[in-house]
Amino acid sequence: MHWHILGAGSIGCLWASLLSRAGPDVSLILRNRAALEQWPDDGRLDITGAGEQHRLHCRLETPATELPIRHLLVTTKAYDTLRAVEAIQSRLQPGAEIVLLQNGMGQQQALLEQLADIRLWAATTTAAAWRESRSLLHCVSLGDTHIGPLTGDSPSLPSGWDKLAAPLHPCADIQPHLWRKLAINCAINPLTALYGCRNGMLLENAGHREVMLRVCEEVERVAAARGIELFPGGLAARVTEVARATGDNLSSMLQDVRHGRRSEIEQITGFLCRQARLLNVKVPVNLSLLQGIRALGPHDG
Repeated sequence: MHWHILGAGSIGCLWASLLSRAGPDVSLILRNRAALEQWPDDGRLDITGAGEQHRLHCRLETPATELPIRHLLVTTKAYDTLRAVEAIQSRLQPGAEIVLLQNGMGQQQALLEQLADIRLWAATTTAAAWRESRSLLHCVSLGDTHIGPLTGDSPSLPSGWDKLAAPLHPCADIQPHLWRKLAINCAINPLTALYGCRNGMLLENAGHREVMLRVCEEVERVAAARGIELFPGGLAARVTEVARATGDNLSSMLQDVRHGRRSEIEQITGFLCRQARLLNVKVPVNLSLLQGIRALGPHDG
């Protein structure tokens, strides 16, 4: 078995390690030849975490490589999904297995509409890792990963994933889990990016906290209109718990804004606002955050 991974960031490299240790061969598909040349020639990747360290050697490819793809994990930024998959689409074999492990929503349905004759899963994870260098990855936590099929003929887990040394939770319906991750991201990421603060400051600053709570109220109204149950104790309580546990963290959206990169605002708050419009739910605070992040830099809206 051979898994290809599209998106060689921290999560993509972490899953390369997990898959490799479970048995399959693993290839990382890099954006282009220039990106490939930044890696060590032997494709080595050192992973540290939980007092352990191990090394694997990944096969490195570009989209132009002609080898067929039967098993594909996509860990790119959400806005890159369609473009990245399109670049390797000619290599996908009939009945190929594809897993989307990303933030945000909307790209899952868009990919289903773009591709035929595939088996598609969506997954969301609380795993955390960071890269010290191109070939050195620090695993902070394996977290919990929920995964479920988006095509009716797909089994609960993709091939070989039952052997992964990570907490996996197969779901018959992945949509509520995608919405829960989206809801937390809506309440934390745009605010930290606009205020230029770490996650914990959303609790310590009274003004920030008030806006965060108003975001939570709007998100809950949209989810309820969509028929999605978020958290039994309420979204605000869950977001407070996450912000406190990750108090020193810089959200990915804040880091993207600081580096002048495109953020995933359209797949997070943008998706929520589009759903709110379809459901006729007013979300003025989230619309304001969406416009604020758009004004800070590149976006795809």
